[in-house]
Amino acid sequence: MSEELERAVYVQRIDSDRTGEYVAAHEDVPDGVTDAMERAGVEEFQLFVRDDIAVCVLECPDVDAYDEVMATDPAVEEWERHVAQFKRDGVDADAAAGEQIPYMEEIWSFEQ
Repeated sequence: MSEELERAVYVQRIDSDRTGEYVAAHEDVPDGVTDAMERAGVEEFQLFVRDDIAVCVLECPDVDAYDEVMATDPAVEEWERHVAQFKRDGVDADAAAGEQIPYMEEIWSFEQ
């Protein structure tokens, strides 16, 4: 692919008593969510979990465009409300578009 991609990372904190439920929920992510991700231009999305921390890594051509699609899609809103029951902090479906996802700031990198 020749198009340059943006990368964004965010962390969500899972209720330590519900980590298993959070992981199990992701065994069957609804098609509506992945359809929205495709419409938003997602090239790759990875979710990592350790203990009560979930780290999401997103690559797409335009993170702002991704935010707009994800903030306005009913299937995504339903999904985020479902998985919110397992989290202490993370994506906030009630926040304004562009503020729903708690992106991290990159402060250092290495590339050879």
